[in-house]
Amino acid sequence: MGKCPLFSRINVEGTACWVSLRINVDIKEWQEVSQSERKLANYLTKKGISKKIALIEEAIADMRFHHRLTKESLDRVIENIVLADKREELNRVEQLKKDIEKKKKSNVKNFVIEHIENIVNGVARTVKKERYSKEACKNWLQFKRVFLDFYSLRPFMWDDINELLVDRYIAYLESLDYSKNTIDKHVRLFKTLVRTANRLGLHTNQMALSEIKSVQVRDSDMTSKIYLSVEEINALYAMELSGKEEIYRDWFLISCFSALRFSDYSTLDKTNFDTTANGTKVIRIYQQKTKSQVVIPCLDDRLEILLKKYDYKVPKITNQKMNKGIKRVCKKLAETVPSLNELVSTLLTKTEKGLDLEVAKRERSIEYDKEGNSYKRRWGLVCCHSARRTCITNMYLSHRYPTNLMMSLSGHKTEAMFYKYVKASLDEKADELANIVNNGNMF
Repeated sequence: MGKCPLFSRINVEGTACWVSLRINVDIKEWQEVSQSERKLANYLTKKGISKKIALIEEAIADMRFHHRLTKESLDRVIENIVLADKREELNRVEQLKKDIEKKKKSNVKNFVIEHIENIVNGVARTVKKERYSKEACKNWLQFKRVFLDFYSLRPFMWDDINELLVDRYIAYLESLDYSKNTIDKHVRLFKTLVRTANRLGLHTNQMALSEIKSVQVRDSDMTSKIYLSVEEINALYAMELSGKEEIYRDWFLISCFSALRFSDYSTLDKTNFDTTANGTKVIRIYQQKTKSQVVIPCLDDRLEILLKKYDYKVPKITNQKMNKGIKRVCKKLAETVPSLNELVSTLLTKTEKGLDLEVAKRERSIEYDKEGNSYKRRWGLVCCHSARRTCITNMYLSHRYPTNLMMSLSGHKTEAMFYKYVKASLDEKADELANIVNNGNMF
């Protein structure tokens, strides 16, 4: 038979009218109890209707006393009284949802997965409210894979983060044969996650941030990073090449003459080239990594020659292909430039350690001494980023440019970061000091 609402006849502003109490009752049940006052009273009490009616009557009496009883005020009071339980139930459901969501986020694993997905999708932003770069997203995804593997072996909550847990995390990274530089990167990302979770109110473990410390990384803990000398650059430029090898060489040299990162010079087109008011030809570009603008003067005529060769639009090649391609070119150049064949002591990457020893020896890419220390030919250490390092180091060694102007070209914000790119050897620095002292006296 269904349900129907209850009405009450009430005198409002001198007129008797039927007012809906906004209470629905089962028609069949109502017919069964309405014939008996006792059954009806029990029914109304059992359903909680008596209490609501009493509150409505009390409200009506109060409004009559204060002369505020109107049809609108009566409807409003009835609605507030009758729907109070429903609102309370809705609030309980909403709070339960919030509690479940908070519990879900307070779970370290869930937060790591969700937050990194937001980084990749552009929902989570940098401090400057910009999207994370492709390189940053790549680093976060690698971190997520390794971190969740560690978490599956040793689950923990935010409050469990302490010095012992951090040490175990570092030991796990070491067990994967990662370099100290890579380990430090993972630890710093972990610290960033803990800080973000704290800011979002997911935990109050203030000690966690102080327990996660950067790993000290020395030059000897990293693979060797080289730069090409001016003579090697000149020889590379003069090489007779064709096809992809020519493109690899030209692309590399464009970076050598501009200090641009791969992520920046691989996006160059005509819109990036301009002339200052004084007639200086420049490259204007917003760096992908820092999102800041740099204006790079064309200091070497060969830069413009190479750019004109490709109509100011560098051919599209992936970073991986470029790294492999420039190594092949430099290996070929080493046949006539002996300095590129010199052996350099270096740590090996995880992938290189897995190479078959005979294959490595045959390709002359990796060699070992009697103590098992690894060495690589200089040509085998050349990669995309070597070009940027080459530009900065050779500018520094020329003693022609003030540091602040070199930094304006490279885009570095601090001298500390700039000098990380200056790969002058200790002998070169000793020569530099000796050249400053002309009369043989130190002071």
